[in-house]
Amino acid sequence: MSAGAAELDYRPSYLAAALAGLVVFLLYLVTLAPTTSMWDTSEYIAAAYVLGIPHPPGNPFFVLIGRVFAILPIAPTVAMRINVLAALSSAVSAGLWFLITERVLVQWMPRRWQRIAGGALAALIGSTAFTVWNQSVVNEKVYTVSLVGLAIICWLTVRWCDDPEGPVADRLLVLVAYLLGLGYANHMAGMLAAPAVGLAVLIRRP
Repeated sequence: MSAGAAELDYRPSYLAAALAGLVVFLLYLVTLAPTTSMWDTSEYIAAAYVLGIPHPPGNPFFVLIGRVFAILPIAPTVAMRINVLAALSSAVSAGLWFLITERVLVQWMPRRWQRIAGGALAALIGSTAFTVWNQSVVNEKVYTVSLVGLAIICWLTVRWCDDPEGPVADRLLVLVAYLLGLGYANHMAGMLAAPAVGLAVLIRRP
């Protein structure tokens, strides 16, 4: 673990992060679109429902996840069920951004409550930004699934950086590499974190 984290006995506030994610999820549910919407929404909902192929690049990973949500009895219509997927993905992302922000603030804020407040603000600001909120209440495309994938990769990379020589360090890197590939099967944006991961490895384990 890095010096800053060790000196302050840093421990991730998973409960607070989960609460932040839950609040965001409830916000998205209140504002959730009840049916399809503009642009590619109908195409992706239909493709997920029948396990079809939307326009290139095809987004096979999204189609599989969307199909699972399409058959879950969580909403009265298929469209709303897949919209819930968008809301849930972004809400989980908000919880992960909370954790990442809290860890970054260790270097500047010695008190835990300060870091929790910073993480909560990051989750709130990020989740209510226009583009994120807009994409989180209707499944217009596959971006919210990419967002949660990127958030998971970033969080795992942050944890790896805290202990790059630890007993599970290599496994974390393998998991990150796997998630990068899985994210690419959802959308090419899934590879956006790859340069940052590579740089982190070069710096922490040259």
